[in-house]
Amino acid sequence: MRIHCSRSKGQQQARHNRNGAITVLFAVTLPVLLLLVAFAINLAWMELSRTQAFIVADSATRAAGRTYSLTGDLNQAKLMANEAAARNLIAGSKVSIADSEFTLGTSTRSSSSARYSFTAGGSTPNALKVTISKLSSGKNGAVPFIMPGFLGKSSYEVTRSAVSTRVEVDIAFVVDRSGSMAYAADEKAIYPPLPKAAPKNWFFGQPAPTPSRWRDLASAANTFIDEMDKSVLSEYVSLVTYGDSASTEKSMTSNYSDIRNGIAKYTNAFPSGATNIGDGLSKGINTLSSSSSRPYASKVVILMTDGIRNTGPDPVPIAQSAASDGVIIFTITFAQEADQTAMQKVAAAGNGQHFHASNSAALGTVLQTIIRILPTVLTE
Repeated sequence: MRIHCSRSKGQQQARHNRNGAITVLFAVTLPVLLLLVAFAINLAWMELSRTQAFIVADSATRAAGRTYSLTGDLNQAKLMANEAAARNLIAGSKVSIADSEFTLGTSTRSSSSARYSFTAGGSTPNALKVTISKLSSGKNGAVPFIMPGFLGKSSYEVTRSAVSTRVEVDIAFVVDRSGSMAYAADEKAIYPPLPKAAPKNWFFGQPAPTPSRWRDLASAANTFIDEMDKSVLSEYVSLVTYGDSASTEKSMTSNYSDIRNGIAKYTNAFPSGATNIGDGLSKGINTLSSSSSRPYASKVVILMTDGIRNTGPDPVPIAQSAASDGVIIFTITFAQEADQTAMQKVAAAGNGQHFHASNSAALGTVLQTIIRILPTVLTE
């Protein structure tokens, strides 16, 4: 019995020693565990807010860059950027972008596959840099930690920037000058008879009748050129016309008066002819790779027709081939008898969009829409 009692006291003493050791270990490790938990929570919070900052910077820069490229109005661009920023929170709060955080500059690249490099300023700026920040010294303030006081800090700062660049664009303007364009948009283009608006003794080779589809196109083209004149950048444009066959009226140029004159040539002496859309598209694409085009510019074709292809190659395979080389093709139909389905297929093959205009005013609106959706990208 004495031996049994001695063992019981020993066991009790061992248990007491173990309990004491566990208490000491817990007392030592608990603060470390709390520090690790605080560190993990704060680190996750920092990464989340940094991701949110990227989102705010990107959305604000897209809005500002797009607005500035269309209007050239930096104040309007700033307003749109702040509206976009207000729709996305950082750490649960809105961010206001100061005027000093907008920088106009120039983005350039050495090849079509190289990254753009932004430099502040420049004689012809094509880029806008937007910075969003939450700084302890700024009006947005720093971001508070979820578990403040860790390592003596209660908050941290976040700064993110993005650059919107209006990329260079070369545009081939390919227009229909077939005989049907002498007729009004709301009449059948069948000869005979001559167009209803044609004056007495009129025939092809004389000034285009008023109204006529060609005059509608000429008016819309002027609207198109006016939009390019307003643009921050100088787009290059070529002019190709087609009837029985296609003619390159003007190779790539930034002198838009040459485009106006090329159209006026047919306004003053309008020809007859069939509708060879395929040849027009092919020659328009060729101007995008001519010596006067820019090697790193985005390539766009705007193809217009009032009717139905009745001669020449199928334009769909031509569009597919061009798309494989990075060319984007927009198609526009106008007049009631236009083959919209066929031109939709051409646009789809050319990775572009198709538009239909029911009248002269709508035609001008379509061209305005296209010029406003030309490429603008985030480059940084």
